[in-house]
Amino acid sequence: MGKGIRFGTDGWRGIIAEDFTFSNLQMVAKASALYMVRHWEARRRGVIIGYDTRFLSPEGAALVAATFAREGVPVSLSSSFVPTPVLSFSIRAQGKGGGIMITASHNPYIFNGLKIKTPLGGSAPPETTKEVESLLECPVSSIQPVEVPKEDLISPYLLRIGDMLDLRGIGGLPYKLVSDPIHGAVGDLFRRLLSPYGLQVEVIAGKRDPLFGGRDPEPIERNIQPLVRRVRAFNGGAIGIANDGDGDRLGMVDEQGRFVSSHSLFALVLEHLYRNRGMRGEIVKTFSTTSMIDKMGEDLGLTVHETPIGFKHILPLMTERDILVGGEESGGIGVKGHIPERDGIYSALLIMEKMAWEGRGLAFMVDALQRRYGPHIYMRRDLPFPQERGRAVVEHIVRHPPESVNRKRVVDVKAIDGVKLVFAEGDWLLLRASGTEPIFRLYCESSSLREVVELLDHGEGLVRKIGSRRDR
Repeated sequence: MGKGIRFGTDGWRGIIAEDFTFSNLQMVAKASALYMVRHWEARRRGVIIGYDTRFLSPEGAALVAATFAREGVPVSLSSSFVPTPVLSFSIRAQGKGGGIMITASHNPYIFNGLKIKTPLGGSAPPETTKEVESLLECPVSSIQPVEVPKEDLISPYLLRIGDMLDLRGIGGLPYKLVSDPIHGAVGDLFRRLLSPYGLQVEVIAGKRDPLFGGRDPEPIERNIQPLVRRVRAFNGGAIGIANDGDGDRLGMVDEQGRFVSSHSLFALVLEHLYRNRGMRGEIVKTFSTTSMIDKMGEDLGLTVHETPIGFKHILPLMTERDILVGGEESGGIGVKGHIPERDGIYSALLIMEKMAWEGRGLAFMVDALQRRYGPHIYMRRDLPFPQERGRAVVEHIVRHPPESVNRKRVVDVKAIDGVKLVFAEGDWLLLRASGTEPIFRLYCESSSLREVVELLDHGEGLVRKIGSRRDR
């Protein structure tokens, strides 16, 4: 098996020139091609290769395309940088036998990687990536670049989005839209979509920069302060949208210049689909997602499923059951009737459609959720931490959970993915080693910001204490 090559939460990722090398990429590409030939009729149906704006992504995509071609697989390559949901849509729309996306998603600029996409356009499930890993021992020989067809994937996607949404209504919103793709693959797509309908769209950080302007390309509050400042400059006359490097995750800023958490965005999409579009179905959320979704499911009479973290765990439910919406803490939302995958572009437009149809601002809608379902304050803290040591910390806490944290009594311990400590008041603290990078994540939700910060402080102290013991 390829040394050190392991698929994580969504795909294989590695540090450029250390783990993400062309030899490793070629090995993963060949194993992926063999799998797709064996299971997805790739030689008959063909595959599509896409890539984002990271360093070496175009070159990596060309290498992957050549590797697939050498295995006798008809292959086409995106003619430009492309968001992952656009690739996913193209695979499904064209009936392809899968696809490959060269990206490290939201990871820092030092990373790149590869995502395998199923014929339905979704994330490869664990059984797929496990078998691909087992094929990594297949010998790889030098491959010369080959000419493969290139195609515009973006235009058909934009046409489909236009058919699915009320763009004219969105265009009439009394706000300017500030789009922050963080130098990633979304680029100026919001402007291309909405400017023809009269909406003023300003794009910041829209040009390719493999260093992402010194930011991590993850649309969370600490990374999108340039967007916050720009929205605030319009004094209530603008809203903001941020996307991660490959466009499958979403963050927003309301007209008051407040960051809107991914949990609230998930809830707003759910509410719009149910109340305004009249759609029905079940809900699926990942382990680190707000308990507000459970309350909404009970209120709306909809079943809520909970999965491990990673959209690859949501995908099977979206294909096997009547799922209305699936979402995760990291800003990924998938919706019935579209692709069984995250789409940060489509999700943002659904929220803007909700604003247009209800005649309400984003700030009002977020506050209305808190009034209806109670305050849900959420924060995540990331600690640099070796992955193996992080997993050992989690295992220790599962075996020896604390009776209390910050004087709050632990009433339940859940170990679906990491370890979640649930307190008597319904608050929770989740401790988990990242599946994609050497980071230990602490997630917390409570009814007050002070309690969230204190729980995170105590949780970090617990992790560091146990981790230091493991080093001895």
